[in-house]
Amino acid sequence: MYIDSLLLLSDAQIICNAATELSTNTIDLAAARKMWGGKQLYVVIIVDVAIDGATSINFQVVTDTVAALSSPTVQIETGTIAIASLTAGRAPIVIPIGSALGTEERYLGINYVLAGSV
Repeated sequence: MYIDSLLLLSDAQIICNAATELSTNTIDLAAARKMWGGKQLYVVIIVDVAIDGATSINFQVVTDTVAALSSPTVQIETGTIAIASLTAGRAPIVIPIGSALGTEERYLGINYVLAGSV
């Protein structure tokens, strides 16, 4: 598994302030495409602190033509997950993203969609 600071989409990000939050970072797929050589890639979501202020969340892998993800296209999503099940230290959520990488959009990120009281 390749992990470095350029592949980290969120770190200690507060995602309970609005109904929808975008990851603080994006991955430039134009630069990253050379690394995987056609192999399956995954987005791995690790919850290390409890999420407050909502009852459920949907993690969406998104792409866009600009790094700010101002008009993101949803490539794949987890569907609704109960916040109560996202305790610190739980098993990671693994999302295969191979199909998302065929897109012509250059930047990849995560959209956190909260439901319930936000």
